[in-house]
Amino acid sequence: MKAFGEHLRQTFDENLAVDAALTASHVRGDDEITYGPQHLVDEHRWSAWATDDSEKTPDVVVQLPDTRTFNLIRLREDIRLGQRVEGVAVDAWVDGDWQEIAAAESVGPCRLWRVARVTTDRVRLRVTNSPVCPALSDFGLFLEPEFVEAAPSPAGAP
Repeated sequence: MKAFGEHLRQTFDENLAVDAALTASHVRGDDEITYGPQHLVDEHRWSAWATDDSEKTPDVVVQLPDTRTFNLIRLREDIRLGQRVEGVAVDAWVDGDWQEIAAAESVGPCRLWRVARVTTDRVRLRVTNSPVCPALSDFGLFLEPEFVEAAPSPAGAP
């Protein structure tokens, strides 16, 4: 358990997107201060990027300050408003084009995607389906280290 705890601490110690420049296709009421995409990477769990009620499939481009490698993506909704998103995808800019690297039919309080290692300087978050405007409170890119087995498996166990 101690080794697993340390593995989790190492994994989530540094959000590689925290210093990125975020550009949203839409912001609620054009109020960047209250509802802008920077709320996806701030330290406040309950701040959120939100759109006007009519905008149900927006996107955010996350421009990293340099090329970074990650293999874990985290996304959270402001669940106080209920589970709103029914389709979401994440794309990475690879070889001059967007490539989808993760997708899901819900987000909820915390969606984690473990993906193959991706090295890029740009990521795009797309809401692909939502019956109401989305309110997303957190976005993170992480590099999960290789898991080191703390104890050998019992004989015959896979």
